[in-house]
Amino acid sequence: MKKLLIALAVVWTSSASAESYTIYVAPRDTPAQAAAEKAADGKTKFYEPKLFKALAKAAELLNKQKHAVTIQVAESRDNGQSGAGTWTVPSIDSPEGKLALLGGYAPDWASRDPFGHPSELIAAEGRPVGVINFEKKTNIGEIVIAGFIFDVAPSNKYDAKTNSILKGTSRTVPILQLAQAITNHLVIADNVFLNGAHGAFDPYVSPASNNATIDIQNNFFINNIKMMKFAPAMYKGFKFKEVNFRHNSVIMNWPFNPDPTSSNVGALEIPTSDCCTQLNIDGNLFAYNPGGAMQHDWPEKRSPKMAITNNLFFANAALFGDARPEAGFFVGKFGTNPKHLVITATSAQDDYSYTIKGNVSLDPKVPLAMVDIGVADSSSVEAKKTVMNDVRGLFGMNKEGGTVAISNFAPRVGLDPKNLPFPAEPKAASYGVSKAGLWK
Repeated sequence: MKKLLIALAVVWTSSASAESYTIYVAPRDTPAQAAAEKAADGKTKFYEPKLFKALAKAAELLNKQKHAVTIQVAESRDNGQSGAGTWTVPSIDSPEGKLALLGGYAPDWASRDPFGHPSELIAAEGRPVGVINFEKKTNIGEIVIAGFIFDVAPSNKYDAKTNSILKGTSRTVPILQLAQAITNHLVIADNVFLNGAHGAFDPYVSPASNNATIDIQNNFFINNIKMMKFAPAMYKGFKFKEVNFRHNSVIMNWPFNPDPTSSNVGALEIPTSDCCTQLNIDGNLFAYNPGGAMQHDWPEKRSPKMAITNNLFFANAALFGDARPEAGFFVGKFGTNPKHLVITATSAQDDYSYTIKGNVSLDPKVPLAMVDIGVADSSSVEAKKTVMNDVRGLFGMNKEGGTVAISNFAPRVGLDPKNLPFPAEPKAASYGVSKAGLWK
């Protein structure tokens, strides 16, 4: 009997440990590859030189059982299979499974720091889909995408004289395409979404239950057109319990057209109550979004419950000729107005029943580097730290506080991946992305 119990314990332990898998991804001939191959055992730990191969392996494992698969990506620059600049997650049917894509690992795999060891996924000209896209009919308990830099400028076209984006010949697909995957928990964290010509992403997933949640946190959203609409899908009568948008830096995101009558003007589009039971927008930094920080086009009674707390807002309404630093908390028609109204946080707090408190308006002095026309690769730009206040003319504002015409539209922005635009103003340091706020 004692031998039987021991045998059963061994079988149970082996089965339990086999439910969690790690796939290491690192370029060949690097210290990270050497460390990964040493750790890989071919049973629960694997090494792949490319992310697209790791995604295929993860789908294979998840489609067998209710596994948890973590793909760990070392510091690297990857342009995909044969330079295609896209990565596809194959269809997965694992309602209790978990898939985590985590970038930013140090060469010894002992720590993760996406802002110190950046994992860059570089788009390519003519990409037909999102940089990361899910195949349809995916059903998985949890999805985590955290710690990547997505620069899609290579798939855009820019005017040779003004550096303005050429929308007609740039890609009309977002950076992430989630394809209405069914899940109980979606996490998008610690990423940089840069130069999107048609949005960063919409959290277009379906809730597996009424307790499903979405967490979007600690991301940089920089220079994207029509950045995001909170638009998850309903599924079998289920609705997301919460959508949380927390401690993100939303900087210089553009309306669909540089026109105050455009239909999509705000960086975030507030949804109807079909989105979720509760929408929380907390601790974010919103600066230099010409069409407003948040677009609110529905009557209040059609919106979800909302808590908008402890955010920083600065200069978010240049498209409407409103130079007040606090303007552009909300921009919208609110259901009945013939043109967009520009609302401050104080006005919104007085006029609407949402939980609105602790929001401030001050210049965060976030530095960005504009790319010289003709540069082939945005991420190769050495960080010339240009404080936004010194290039106000780009956003229809001058240094005296008046307004002028927007001089050009969504010009290409480059970043030094190891010197990202954290606020230079000490009073703004607690808002938006932080190196200490990584998804665990």
